[in-house]
Amino acid sequence: MRQLMISVSFLALLLPATAMAQRVNQMPPKDPSSFSRLMKAHPAQPSAPTASNEAQTLPPDPAAETQAMAPLMSNGIVAVVNDAVISTSDLRARLGLALLSSGMPATPEIQKKLMPQVLRALIDEQLQLQEGKKNGISVSHEEILKAMEKIANDNKIPGGNIITFLESHGVPPSTLQSQIKSAITWNKLVMRELRPRVDVGDDEIENVIQRLRSNEGKDEYAVSEIFLSVDKPEDENAVRDLASKLAEQIRGGASFGALARQFSQGLGASSGGDLGWIQLGQLTPEIDEALQRLSVKDISSPVRDSNGYHILGLREKRTIALTAGKETKVKLQQAFRPFTANAKKEALLAEAAQIKDSVQGCDDLEGRLLRFYPLWQWQDLGEVQLSEAPEWLRDKAAHIPTGQASDPMATERGALILFVCERNAPEAINRDAIRSMIGTEKMEVLARRKQRDLRRDAYIDIRLK
Repeated sequence: MRQLMISVSFLALLLPATAMAQRVNQMPPKDPSSFSRLMKAHPAQPSAPTASNEAQTLPPDPAAETQAMAPLMSNGIVAVVNDAVISTSDLRARLGLALLSSGMPATPEIQKKLMPQVLRALIDEQLQLQEGKKNGISVSHEEILKAMEKIANDNKIPGGNIITFLESHGVPPSTLQSQIKSAITWNKLVMRELRPRVDVGDDEIENVIQRLRSNEGKDEYAVSEIFLSVDKPEDENAVRDLASKLAEQIRGGASFGALARQFSQGLGASSGGDLGWIQLGQLTPEIDEALQRLSVKDISSPVRDSNGYHILGLREKRTIALTAGKETKVKLQQAFRPFTANAKKEALLAEAAQIKDSVQGCDDLEGRLLRFYPLWQWQDLGEVQLSEAPEWLRDKAAHIPTGQASDPMATERGALILFVCERNAPEAINRDAIRSMIGTEKMEVLARRKQRDLRRDAYIDIRLK
């Protein structure tokens, strides 16, 4: 089965660029979409049992499978949402779409674990559509077609015909169209109602900048997340089991991004679970502790905090640096001595090491060389912008602390030592990007709160047992 990565974006789908806030230093999810990668999502057929694995490959119990899938085998109503109904066929189709998009095998066990979360998504989408209708929001057929075309292009569907692709995998195209319609409706509603209520003060921007400065030199983490909330104590076991199953499937090759889009209730769900670059202290202590235990490319076991379960994927780790390296300017001086018949390479490099250890700083560097190392030539190179310097000089000067010398270098003509006397490195802080980041987070929180309010105020009768 080819894995389809469906990106029905929450705050970005089909909106003009000016309507989308960008996160600071956000990295796109590492979510491969090539045809060959997607084809690998097809689960391998079990091999014939051998003496060593016969116990593990016993045929499934047909009675147990039938019991597990009984809720989807009959036609009927699985939920009533105000004046709308969700049928078993709706749930079957969406479950098929979720399995196709994630690459998870369509086993009865997995389908049973996914059903509650898929049904919750269908309920939320019904509430979004109803709220959109109440507020006079409409979605045209052309908008839906445009979104489907984008999904086909992003997933490199052969021929670009996503309808044929879905039908060939037993998924009604109307299922994806309905999901797209609710996403666009909700998007428009959020932008109309909630965006005008978001205000970002200068003090909030300064707080972020101060936090960045205080964390300079520390690690930060490019994180993907799947978040499953625990709204009621009686949901604890089911949510924990689903979180464990999703983590297991991701480790087995399922797409993190696709699963996040289908199941996560976190702020980055629409972008494949991408939270951007995270510093310790931004999230809960439980998540901080888990991140520090992860290696790059690792997937965490479900992490429980006061809100629910988090599955974390660590895509990359780096040291926080606020200086714009290419814009850095340095004042350089150098000491040079040519190779001669009486001054071989090894001897001059050894003498250069002595100079590095004995001469600190640039004050009166010329005079000290004349007094103690008169055969060495001093030169003031002036101020150099690293972006315009030769690559070898840029790489060296970028890592020499101010007031110190480089390691001795051998050129074609002689031995060389560089001294960095001053450094002017402007901070790479984009206040507009920070403002957008804060605004996006506020708007997403408001959207989640509104979705909770819609659920609280609605008449919802769930008949799935």
